[in-house]
Amino acid sequence: MKNSLKIFTVVAVLRAILSSCTKTEVDKTVYIDSYVHSFMNKAGIPVYSVVHSAYSFTKLNSVTVTGTATAVKPLTDMAGDGFSFYSQPDSASYMPAIPAAESFTYNVIYNDGTTAVKIDAVSKSLVPAQQVIATKNSTDITLTWKPVANVEAYKVRVFSTDLTSNVKTLVYESGFLVPKDATTDLSIPFSLISISSYLSTNLTFEVSSFIFEQGKDTYEAVSVANITKYFGS
Repeated sequence: MKNSLKIFTVVAVLRAILSSCTKTEVDKTVYIDSYVHSFMNKAGIPVYSVVHSAYSFTKLNSVTVTGTATAVKPLTDMAGDGFSFYSQPDSASYMPAIPAAESFTYNVIYNDGTTAVKIDAVSKSLVPAQQVIATKNSTDITLTWKPVANVEAYKVRVFSTDLTSNVKTLVYESGFLVPKDATTDLSIPFSLISISSYLSTNLTFEVSSFIFEQGKDTYEAVSVANITKYFGS
């Protein structure tokens, strides 16, 4: 009887351990974002399109987005791993007219067949930064631009493009700069990015402007402006 009790106790403990392992909660949260993206086209006119994205820590089978005034749009599994899905606006999707305020419904299907529905909306846009100018002195490069109306933050990136291979490399990326810290200019020291080794390449300076969704880390609007300069060696 004692041995039977011992065996029963061991089995019960093992079942409890296995049960606690198998009941580990899977994070099936889907993080979505719809925002208005804009840039200056070759004619110097700002053009706009709505971008959609969705990602999860649990594999997804598919994601489609439907707007209150927009037809169903399937998002693309960019990396092919089932975790991150995006829309890919082509050049024809960008128009001079600012997109109207719109609500979007995300229909998500997980790999196991379960589903989720998420809602996001867009209502704001940003004109890309204008009068972007890059100048060099003996110690740094100063990037200036005309302040963007209603902006909440900027970010600056610098890319080098090899003149022979045409390979593009990111050589500098700032953090988010709130307007009071970078209303019109940013000085980039050579020492910070060892930029001297890139002076004989084409340098593209990219100024991105952001409006964030209230209380979230996601975007309401993003605009991008850039200028390419060659400073010589």
